[in-house]
Amino acid sequence: MFAALKNKSNIDTETAYQVPRTSLTWMLVALVAIIAPHVPRMPVWLVGVCAVCVLARVLIHQGRLSYPGFLIKAGIVIIVMTAMVAQFGRDVFATESTVAILIVAICLKLLEMHRKRDVLLVVYLSYFTLIAEFIWSQSILIAAYMVGCVLLVTAALMSLNQTEEYQNPLRTLKLSSAILLQSVPLMLALFILFPRISPLWSVPLQSASARTGLSDSMSPGDIGDLIASDELAFRVSFEGEQPASSELYWRAITLDDFDGREWEQSFNFEPQYLGADRRETRDWFNNIEYQGDILEYNVIMEPTDENWIYTLKVPQIVDDRMVMRRDFQVDSVRNISQRFSYDMRSHLNHRVDTGVSQRLLRRWLRLPDNSNQESLQFAADMREQALSDEAYVRNVLDYFTQQEFFYTLSPPLLGENPVDEFLFATREGFCEHYASSFTFLMRAAGIPARVVTGYQGGEYNPYDNTLVVRQYDAHAWSEVWLEGQGWIRVDPTAAVAPYRIEQGSQFTFQEDEVFLQNAGLSLLRFRNSLFLNDLRYRLEMIDYTWNRFVLNYDQSMQFAFFSRFFNEVTREKIITSSLVFVFLSFSIIIFMVLRKPSRNHLNPATELYLGFCEGLSRQGLSRKRGETPWHYYQRLSRIKPAWAQQIREITEKYIDLVYRRRESDEDKAAIRDLKTQIRQFHMMMY
Repeated sequence: MFAALKNKSNIDTETAYQVPRTSLTWMLVALVAIIAPHVPRMPVWLVGVCAVCVLARVLIHQGRLSYPGFLIKAGIVIIVMTAMVAQFGRDVFATESTVAILIVAICLKLLEMHRKRDVLLVVYLSYFTLIAEFIWSQSILIAAYMVGCVLLVTAALMSLNQTEEYQNPLRTLKLSSAILLQSVPLMLALFILFPRISPLWSVPLQSASARTGLSDSMSPGDIGDLIASDELAFRVSFEGEQPASSELYWRAITLDDFDGREWEQSFNFEPQYLGADRRETRDWFNNIEYQGDILEYNVIMEPTDENWIYTLKVPQIVDDRMVMRRDFQVDSVRNISQRFSYDMRSHLNHRVDTGVSQRLLRRWLRLPDNSNQESLQFAADMREQALSDEAYVRNVLDYFTQQEFFYTLSPPLLGENPVDEFLFATREGFCEHYASSFTFLMRAAGIPARVVTGYQGGEYNPYDNTLVVRQYDAHAWSEVWLEGQGWIRVDPTAAVAPYRIEQGSQFTFQEDEVFLQNAGLSLLRFRNSLFLNDLRYRLEMIDYTWNRFVLNYDQSMQFAFFSRFFNEVTREKIITSSLVFVFLSFSIIIFMVLRKPSRNHLNPATELYLGFCEGLSRQGLSRKRGETPWHYYQRLSRIKPAWAQQIREITEKYIDLVYRRRESDEDKAAIRDLKTQIRQFHMMMY
């Protein structure tokens, strides 16, 4: 390939712009650093194309390879784009593929950087590309990493504008760091004061990759698979005292259609918009009876690419981003593709659907024909022995408690009649096995019931008083409808494994081989170490603070900030304050630029010579503007013949150091000699 490129090149390497070696090194290092976070999302062959382009650019710089000609470049582009379409198919315009196209385009641009404007284009595109990583992650670690990438790209840009003699990697890095540090106060001020607009990464974007988490259907084993993952689901911050673990049922999805094996979500009819400007209120929504204490909390949930929201009980909320389904599931109006923060109010007790139509009740009684016949007969026999629906519910729970049922992450596989096989054969299962079979037995006995999936419990962080809920906290339970009471939560898992509800997943499954098997080097694996577990808590506290007060800094938080300084906060006051601050900031910058330049960046010999001239000016022998060192010496020798020899030696040594030599170790000794001569001359003058 390299030979073909060399033979077909129609660009004269000698006449092309030669990128300085230091600048090219900075550029390639910066580009590799920018691409690195995207590698797990890119096809292997595309990563190989980028690596080949970087290697080819190095060979071109060394003169071992010529620039590719037009036909070669056109062929490479056609092949790469065809392969991209074949790789991604319909998802070629999804987020991952479009960012991959941008990255490979920058890498291909390396092969035709034969003009300085091409080099600058690659640098500017690098600034733009590093922002793309924030589409997937806005964590504090990623933010710090991207600041490092900005530093590398800035160093490459500065190196392009430095003379060959001045180029020094450490000096360039220090200067780039100084520039970035100088921009921090202005950046913070603009972040806090400037009117808030949604960033690029907050816009919902099409994605070709799936998220880890719950789905809108449930079959035996689905939720159990999440136990292997320690990925964060959401964080919660409570106002006041945190509820007991047994109250922490985080409702996500209501499943009420059953085909004999799988539970699915039915059509959402009569949805209730939860915004403040809702024009109508559904009857079922008005009939919700909120009872008990009010619990207020904030949730920051991780992206799911779905639209369900996690809540406790039936929430009381006003939020124009959300709707409530007829089954009391709360949904976002848009899929959640980025971290999502919302405030909730829940009542620890409530009554819902105490009066409901027979049509709806029949919907929650439906069972497939010719499915799980043994369980149907078992439910009929048990219902005959019960005096009421409440007694039947207790009898079924007692059945799970008294018989030899086991709670396990590795249950045996079930066949076409999973309820029959679970209840009367295997009797080993996870929460979805118990919730599914219990709900089936309720419907079989004429009691309306449905399955609810979500999360249960969570881990309390003592450093920031937040609750961390992870994928391994995923859970399924049942709801039954009882006359005069409405929907009641019943968790059959609590009858078989009460320790799962009271102590949480990580204590229940910590000895199981399946637990956290996909967690890699997560610190959760070392939770028995006091030091590492404490470190994990502190890192999670920092990450939560970053999400709460930086990523979620919106108009409401901005108004709260300004309310500390103004009696009445208006948009006009915010804009005026921002403009005044920007004006003052630029005034300070202009003053710093136009003020008398510092001599700290001058050559050491020049520093000494200027000090020598200042000593003479105090004697009334100032150097004239534009006067060269040699002409200055000639003029002084006529005015002060006695000093002519010493001034000549100092002037010649200075000219030799600055204009004739390159920097070397010998110059250090010569500079020391120059310093000694100037000191002796000053002593002689006085």
